[in-house]
Amino acid sequence: MVYKKYPFITIHWDEQINAVVMEWTKFAVSALFRRALNDGLDLLIEKGSHRWLADLRGLGPVGPEDQKWSNEDWFPRAIAGGVTRMALVAPNSTLSKMSVDTIMERVGEVNLARHYFDSVEDARLW
Repeated sequence: MVYKKYPFITIHWDEQINAVVMEWTKFAVSALFRRALNDGLDLLIEKGSHRWLADLRGLGPVGPEDQKWSNEDWFPRAIAGGVTRMALVAPNSTLSKMSVDTIMERVGEVNLARHYFDSVEDARLW
């Protein structure tokens, strides 16, 4: 089920795996990047889920301020909201992958199982 669709992302609810699926298709400016993550978190909480699948293949680079926001604002709320399992399909862009790696390295020791995949299919099976 499509929950929200923007020119840079489609946010799905995947009933088969009980997960929010974020399918990034291109770069999003700061305000839209944050809106999309917040929309996905709203859906996770609404559904009472603990699973998040981020298809990052089309994601553009995430700037330093948005990386900081992700770590200091969004991730604490996501953990408090119930996310415990995050499957990440690696970005195609090296610069985008470096952005995501930086964010994920700074998440810290929390109750969050996370794993990178090369395909959405493998991520869904995890």
